[in-house]
Amino acid sequence: MKQKITLVVSGILINIVTENDPEYVKQLGRLLENRVSDLVISSSTRQKNEALLLCALDYLDERNKLAKENEKLKAEIETLKNNK
Repeated sequence: MKQKITLVVSGILINIVTENDPEYVKQLGRLLENRVSDLVISSSTRQKNEALLLCALDYLDERNKLAKENEKLKAEIETLKNNK
């Protein structure tokens, strides 16, 4: 069942409609908030919006790399199954 969840990340309020567990979504919001804070603290000139964009790029990069690795592992499993 879809639920509406309100998050505040770096002072930005966002309403999300999701079927995910609300606590899970809130946990993701906290992780993002922590990552943004770390990026802002590590650079005296970095703004929160820049940090949010860097987080998005970083997470997309990680997701793409993991998806490629997942496909590679699936292919290896299929090869092993076919060689039996």
